Amino acid sequence: MKAWDIFYKNVFQNNFVVAKDKIVLAVSGGTDSVCMLHMFWRLAKKMNIDFLVVNFNHNLRRESLKEANVVRNLSIKLGIKCFLEKIDVKEYSKIHSVSVETAGRELRYLSLEKIANKCRYNKIATAHNANDNAETVLMWLLRGTGNFIGIPQRRELKRNISVIRPLLPIKKKLIEEYVKNHNLQFCVDKSNFLNIYTRNKIRLSLIPIFEKINPMFVEHIFDLTCIQNRENGYLNKISTNCLNKCVKFSGGSKIFLDLTMFLQYNKAIQFRILKSVLPQYKYNSHINFIMHKILSSDKTAFRLSSNWVFKMTSREACFIKKRNL
Repeated sequence: MKAWDIFYKNVFQNNFVVAKDKIVLAVSGGTDSVCMLHMFWRLAKKMNIDFLVVNFNHNLRRESLKEANVVRNLSIKLGIKCFLEKIDVKEYSKIHSVSVETAGRELRYLSLEKIANKCRYNKIATAHNANDNAETVLMWLLRGTGNFIGIPQRRELKRNISVIRPLLPIKKKLIEEYVKNHNLQFCVDKSNFLNIYTRNKIRLSLIPIFEKINPMFVEHIFDLTCIQNRENGYLNKISTNCLNKCVKFSGGSKIFLDLTMFLQYNKAIQFRILKSVLPQYKYNSHINFIMHKILSSDKTAFRLSSNWVFKMTSREACFIKKRNL
């Protein structure tokens, strides 16, 4: 199937877009977001929807101005309202002690949600594709998170705003073909080719190897994440119900776990409860270690991080923030 056919089918099959929707598109100026912008322009000819475009200058690269111009020019050509936003990623990263990549992502979503609220739009669309999804799954696998759900196709925010990713089933190669066939101007982020970031290493080195073994690797990863998302949604409902019965939160500084109740549950539910309540470092190794301490009745304190400690009594386990020790 062509990129447009996959997009069109995905949008209607999953009810990502319905009549009278008002959608904010996050458009960086790269092939993926330019493709998404053009597809929504075509979609608006077929159904009653409204959308606007937002581009972010992270104040990190000189190319950002060129990218903003590409997005603005295409928006003007297609008759679409366009916002050019500037965000101070370095300052946010410093204040909140997070990586520049995390800072950029958090600021983008905060700004997109703010614009959606201000303009009374009900959805935000990002241009993540099937290759992005495969990279994310492999990255989480390497980090030992035990998570194969990948990038969610839909996520609910506050105030009845949804984040949708209608390009997620589409491979990068098909997106590039679409942009080329429609003679769309786009920009290339050179940082995507620097082999110093984990995601880039996966993109540039690992995925090509897997695709040599099986050209359908990226599609199979997407199918896997769809299965995992369905099962995850079902098990989450069960584990949330169990969590509410055996876990008590105290002022954001203590988390109590009723061991008598907790140990009655299936191991899969126990694992999910611990993953949900762990305040930091939700890796398999941490969860398995805590589970081992619970089963062996080891009452020695375990420092999870510089901020949190795990302690046990005969009937109760507790995560305690450092300042309360």
